[in-house]
Amino acid sequence: MKRKHFNQSAIGLRKSLFYILTVVLIASIVNLAPSYWLEEITANASSLTLAQLGLASTWFSNETSAYVQVGNSAKSLTIEIIRECTGIHVMAIFSGLVLPLRKGKAERKLVAIMMASAILFLLNITRVCLTIGLLFFDIFPFSIIFKNPTVETYHYPLSYLYGVFGVFLLIVSVDRIVLPELGDTLIEVLATLKNALHVYARSIKLKHR
Repeated sequence: MKRKHFNQSAIGLRKSLFYILTVVLIASIVNLAPSYWLEEITANASSLTLAQLGLASTWFSNETSAYVQVGNSAKSLTIEIIRECTGIHVMAIFSGLVLPLRKGKAERKLVAIMMASAILFLLNITRVCLTIGLLFFDIFPFSIIFKNPTVETYHYPLSYLYGVFGVFLLIVSVDRIVLPELGDTLIEVLATLKNALHVYARSIKLKHR
């Protein structure tokens, strides 16, 4: 019985490790995709959103970079929309989590990725607009904390928070609405790794007795 249980655990661990390696591989490949077209779309949508909120805004590109410009003759600000602004890194991770799932039909995986893309796009536009708004208006209490803020002052902290929150939101939303196999697989992988670490730690203790 113990031998059978050990074999099942070993098989489960191999499957979990293979899934993790596949996630990393797919995420790395997606991250290599060109993002300039996404930068233009992000700049356009962000500029439109800011204009709807009452802030004079335009966007432009020069065939290598896209920019959002806000303000007027009294005060203006031009922000470059770089690759990190497009959310492609988060989408790469999410695609890596979804595509190698052993369970779940291909159609539902496609719907999951489309749904996640839409959610991520909306989140990303709010992040860009929030970053520009904080920098342009120098909003309290940040104006006290940061005397001479730059776009990096707000960009990196917000990107980190949105990245963590975005992945969590995408996983929960897709798991509940479209692809429950995603949550089941992640729970199974985490449980398998936890059990493997527990067994390894126990074997180390036994060797040192």
